[in-house]
Amino acid sequence: MRGAISHGLARLGLILAAASIVPSLAHAQTISGDTQVAVVTPLSFIQVEDMEFGSIIPGNTAGTVTLSPSGARSATGGIVLVGSGQQAGRFAGRGTFLRRVRIRITPTPIVLTGPGPSMTVTNVTIDPQGTLAQIGGSPNYRIQTLNGIFWFNVGGRLNVGANQPAGSYSGTFNATLDYL
Repeated sequence: MRGAISHGLARLGLILAAASIVPSLAHAQTISGDTQVAVVTPLSFIQVEDMEFGSIIPGNTAGTVTLSPSGARSATGGIVLVGSGQQAGRFAGRGTFLRRVRIRITPTPIVLTGPGPSMTVTNVTIDPQGTLAQIGGSPNYRIQTLNGIFWFNVGGRLNVGANQPAGSYSGTFNATLDYL
């Protein structure tokens, strides 16, 4: 009997050894990614980033969220800023060195609609990011880069109602650029 147990254990050992040299099934996974490119032709411009005010908690009184063209934000009234999902609108273009351009943002105010009363964006500001020089106080700028590539950021002030209902609010604005 002892020989049979010994023989059975040897056989089991052989089966386990054989099983360990059989390759195990590999686990593979494929994930798709996206890629994009925007080709800017001379005397044109594109939107690079949307203007995003991020997440907020409204207060019992009306207030504002100011988004600077650099992307920094601040709040008034009882509004609490949540997270860091804000970003200034960003545009890029291509012209020629020292060419004049006029930049206009319309409509003013920008209206955001959602599940509650609409909100507005006023005091829209443009920051030429050192690639454009403003001519006086006008909406006219002069391209400062030798290669003619420029960009500018857009910020503004979001007017939030007291106890503004939760949800996603969105609106549309136009950036118009005239090469002069």
